[in-house]
Amino acid sequence: MNNLEKFQDKWQKLWNKDKVFFTEVDKREKYYIAIVYPYMNGYIHLGHLFTYMTSEILGRYKRMQNKNVLVKFGFHCTGTPIVAAAQRIKEGEKTQTETLLKMGISKKEISKFSDAEYWCNYFPDETIKDLQALGFALDYRYTFKTTYLDKPYDKFISWQFNKLKELGYVKKGKHPVVWCPKDNVPVGDHDRSEGEGETPQEYLLFKHKLSDNKYILTATLRPDTVLGVTNLFIHPDVEYLEVNSGKETWILAEKSFERLKQQGYNLTIKGKIMGKDLIGKKTIEFDGSKVLILPATFIDPDFGTGIVHSVPSDSADDLIALRDLQKDKKKIKKYNLDENEILEIKPIPVLNTPEFGNIAAEFLVKKYKVNNQNERKKLDDIKKELYKVSHYTATFNEKYKKIFSKNLNGKKVEEGKSIIKDDLVKAKFAFPYYELTGKVVCRCLTPSIVTLVSNQWFLEYNDPKWKKLAHNALNSMTIYPEKLRKQFDYVIDWLNHWACTREFGLGTKLPWDDKWVIESLSDSTIQMAYCTIAKYLENPKSYGFTIDNLNDDFFDYVFQGKGKLNEIQKSTGIDKKMIETMHKDFMYWYPFDFRNSAKDLLQNHLTFSIFNHTALFPKKQWPKSFLINGRIMVDNEKMSKQKGNFFTARELLEKYSADSVRLTAAYAGEGSDDANFDMKFLETSTHKLDELFSFVKENYGKGRDDKIEIDNWFENVINNLINDTTQHMENMMFKSAIQTGFMDMQRHLKWYKRRTGQVYNKDVINHFIEIQIKLLAPFTPHICEEMWNLVKSKGYVSLSSWPKIKKDIKLDDLQSEILISNILSDIQSVLKLAKIEKPKEIKLIIAKDWKYQFMDKLRKTLENTRNFKEILSKVMVGDLKQYGKDITKILPKYIKAGQVTELLHKNKEIDIISSSLVFFSTEFNNAKLLVEVAEKSKEVKANQAMPNKPAIIVK
Repeated sequence: MNNLEKFQDKWQKLWNKDKVFFTEVDKREKYYIAIVYPYMNGYIHLGHLFTYMTSEILGRYKRMQNKNVLVKFGFHCTGTPIVAAAQRIKEGEKTQTETLLKMGISKKEISKFSDAEYWCNYFPDETIKDLQALGFALDYRYTFKTTYLDKPYDKFISWQFNKLKELGYVKKGKHPVVWCPKDNVPVGDHDRSEGEGETPQEYLLFKHKLSDNKYILTATLRPDTVLGVTNLFIHPDVEYLEVNSGKETWILAEKSFERLKQQGYNLTIKGKIMGKDLIGKKTIEFDGSKVLILPATFIDPDFGTGIVHSVPSDSADDLIALRDLQKDKKKIKKYNLDENEILEIKPIPVLNTPEFGNIAAEFLVKKYKVNNQNERKKLDDIKKELYKVSHYTATFNEKYKKIFSKNLNGKKVEEGKSIIKDDLVKAKFAFPYYELTGKVVCRCLTPSIVTLVSNQWFLEYNDPKWKKLAHNALNSMTIYPEKLRKQFDYVIDWLNHWACTREFGLGTKLPWDDKWVIESLSDSTIQMAYCTIAKYLENPKSYGFTIDNLNDDFFDYVFQGKGKLNEIQKSTGIDKKMIETMHKDFMYWYPFDFRNSAKDLLQNHLTFSIFNHTALFPKKQWPKSFLINGRIMVDNEKMSKQKGNFFTARELLEKYSADSVRLTAAYAGEGSDDANFDMKFLETSTHKLDELFSFVKENYGKGRDDKIEIDNWFENVINNLINDTTQHMENMMFKSAIQTGFMDMQRHLKWYKRRTGQVYNKDVINHFIEIQIKLLAPFTPHICEEMWNLVKSKGYVSLSSWPKIKKDIKLDDLQSEILISNILSDIQSVLKLAKIEKPKEIKLIIAKDWKYQFMDKLRKTLENTRNFKEILSKVMVGDLKQYGKDITKILPKYIKAGQVTELLHKNKEIDIISSSLVFFSTEFNNAKLLVEVAEKSKEVKANQAMPNKPAIIVK
């Protein structure tokens, strides 16, 4: 066991003994962090750890700011995955058995996992062990697990759904859902082995009349562009189906026929027809116009209907496909098409799109320089960009004035799209159709489909008033990173009816219809509220009551302040003082201040949480902030068991210290981009932390009493880094905080060592050590507690105050060492060019007075312009006119750079260099150092000297 491992065992025991992280309501400002809980079908892994470290670090930081911190942690057990896994164990399924064995579970114990409830008891206990081993600062009294196994939580979810139903937000209806045809149940995100976040997407199927009662079908997400159809595209080599739908015959690809059947359409196959047999024919559109059917081999017969209607004004794909065909005389001839007729097909302007004009596709094709249909990435990028811009900013033109039930001319697409859809469906020119946004595979390994379910219960996320409330809540929140706010807005807009129940699995029974179980994403939307009182309900004996008679009236009072305490005391058997205490606790802690999650939960859980909070709580208790992080990679490769780079937290802790694992996880990345857990960094971090511990042990309380220039510089650097690190912590940029608060601190310490010959000022080095320990404490708390114990002998660094700037930062003090460092580097370069290894003499020549005046004017002028003539006219004034020839030569370099940093005055520069001559001499083999001013120097190179950049002559 190395030092770091000894420290972690020692301090974890002490934290637990002294209940350092136990949380009680008090008079301090609160800060409530709601960690997303892990699913209990295994040990927590590196992906969990990366996400949870954000909340863990933030909690420790806020505690050091004297905030009263509550960090919520729970264990997610609802849904079907655990049930499915237990069933596979019961059936002796090899893969599931091997998975448990690889986790380190013994062969004797495997059979116990055939019971789903065993998973729900085993893995929460093991997760707590892992969190404690990692040094997480949690109050474990507040932890809970979902499902009926946790009776008070089960009652809480029943209350939640009763309230939502009362408000009209839970209804029975017929809507599309992701469906497992084997298990015959909806497939929620947590019930999938593949396809998390994928949803049914509504298309509109258009009917293009080919002849009496015979129609070709196309699918689109853009009914708003229907008046821009110029032609249809069909794959000549695909065999299409002719199917009966009542009295009509529809032509479409086989896959779309199957999907329509799954969605409840009564269809029978009548015959088959090759795509090439339809080329050259014309269809009659709903507005009476006629369009030509043209060949296109780019069409995917498995997508949509396998036939496309072309709108080249607002689809880059359609525009390029049309142009490619118009250039291809061989293809035109092959299908016996009229070349003149093909060439006459032009984009029809239907929308006015800001910045893109009335033929947006053409504008973007030119912008992205797309030459043909094979440039898929460019075309996909255009599709994404154009869809978002069209939806939110494009307006209809005069073609839409009289066609539909309302005059849409000048209206935004967002306003008119549903009117167009409703009119076309009502007139039976179109009808809805659904496809998944991506492949979905159920946990039972069955590919999922979209089906319309009529006897399901749905959350009404489609409700316009509810959507408006959700947007209002989002507008009041802080989102990290801010760029994802638009994505939240987008999700709120497209969210529709959500199937919130299933017929089997773990979870809470729907209180008014107990054949249904509430699904796993729907029962987790406001669980942060439950956590505020969890310590009481999860440990009722400790507080002298029982939870046998919890009811909706109890939760009404605790969370909404409604009802009469005497009656609630009578019905629940809980003393009214206890009920009032829970209500006060909730009012103190709520709303939660921070919640972070991986980005795959943005489009479901996090957005659901916003919706449900607006339904059940007043505005003052709506969520305050979300942070969305990326996924974790290992050494820049996607984490997977097949690659051997999948790690559970306990596997990492078997080889490395908790502090090293924590530091590496926190340094892996920030923002929503995918992060990288660097195994080399993990290896070296132990060594870096050991070095720091040794330095603290050897140097605290030692050193000289007198103060020299370099000490002032180091104090200012420390202040600067406190300021930078604090800013990074406030902005949730924890990788950057490690960079400034540890890496840069150590880098500057190295320079301080070098400049002082390791003879430090005692007060300055003590200050540095204390600050370094505090800045690192949220990341590596075990070794920091040990170092704090060395320097302070009592108290916990975890409970100490976050460092503040000791005194104002002085720019001159910071610039002084930049000057010395730059001169050192310049001398090395000159020696290398001169091929001198051991110089005997080094002369530093300080620039002439006029150059300082010139550089000061140039710095101020460059802030407003980079025009050479304009700058020249502003700096060539007064005494500087006589140096016009020199200035003309100097200017271009600085104009190209674009700025001039504020410089030290000449006298200050001379003082700093003069006081550092011994340092330079030591660095260069005890060479003789001389300082001259250019005005008195006889050296030819003297004129090369610039402010804060002396000319250098070596011998």
